[in-house]
Amino acid sequence: MSSVEKITCRIKSGYARQLSYAGRVQIINAVLFSIYNFWGAVFILPQSVLDDIDKQCRMFLWGSSEGHRKISLVAWDNVCKPKKYGGLNVKRRKLWNLASVGKLLWQIVNKKDVLWAKWVNEIYMKADEDIWSHEPSQDSSWYWRRLNALKDMMSTWYDRGVYRLTSNGQYSVSSSYNALLGNMNVMREADLIWNCIMLPRQRMISWLAYQNKLLTKERLQRMHIQVENTVCCLCDDGVDETDQHLFAECKWINEARTVLATWMGIDIPQKVFKQSLQWIKGRHWRQFKKEVMAAICGALVYCTWQARNWKVYRQTIVNNGGIVTQIQRELKERVSMFSCARKASKCPCLIDRICN
Repeated sequence: MSSVEKITCRIKSGYARQLSYAGRVQIINAVLFSIYNFWGAVFILPQSVLDDIDKQCRMFLWGSSEGHRKISLVAWDNVCKPKKYGGLNVKRRKLWNLASVGKLLWQIVNKKDVLWAKWVNEIYMKADEDIWSHEPSQDSSWYWRRLNALKDMMSTWYDRGVYRLTSNGQYSVSSSYNALLGNMNVMREADLIWNCIMLPRQRMISWLAYQNKLLTKERLQRMHIQVENTVCCLCDDGVDETDQHLFAECKWINEARTVLATWMGIDIPQKVFKQSLQWIKGRHWRQFKKEVMAAICGALVYCTWQARNWKVYRQTIVNNGGIVTQIQRELKERVSMFSCARKASKCPCLIDRICN
């Protein structure tokens, strides 16, 4: 069974289809990646295979299947960025494949005592020949010619034959992969989204909300998808459901926000999630306090979005009073778990307020 077939088989299993977004990301980054990496770590894989693997992972993440496509909320190139650059840290299969096989070149450069390097030096290389000046003959194997074609790209990782991306000169697939990714803009608030206080299921929705990628009724209309009623279903103000209204202006979320602000003794601004994180980031607070406040804002976004979906798709009304109690209970549990951490020890008053 090929890697693509194994990945497809794992994706189609019953439990995988029932996972949340966060659960699917875990499956992609752990289980599916390990299946791919079994071959991708040692062989230069054809582009068609890499494209097929990316397609299967992309469809799985957004809940699509053959014959039933769902909307991809975020472009795959952005999903594949590291978290600090605004992505989900899903590996770009082609770049990871190149970084992985780059270790084979490193073994040849350093004449390592491994079977692969010995075989290459015996069959293809002259005793005093340098790999960088070597030109493979036409009767060389496809793999050897393909590896030599990558030398120019990989040569920037070396300085006088020494691998320079690590301090000790030992080859690192991760370092080579990051070099292939190139320069990207840092998301300043990424550490607040992916902090340990925020629940895993809330981080993914918060990540989508930060980028205004949740499928609000207003966004569905902009995508030319028919919506029967564009009015917010959580309040009776008759206002269209937009990101700005749902997460900043709606009475439902603001009532919950006010109670939580009183409980914390900190004013929580009535802003959309991205603006809230920017506001938190700019405060002169300890890092742990920033993470706690970000977790509260993330929980508000998650619970509001959940309440909205329950009303739209199940005709079930969710009381925001119960949501406040739930957020307080979950926050108390998470803070208690990490109260012994070094950064938490610098905020004893905050921990005491939440846990007592």
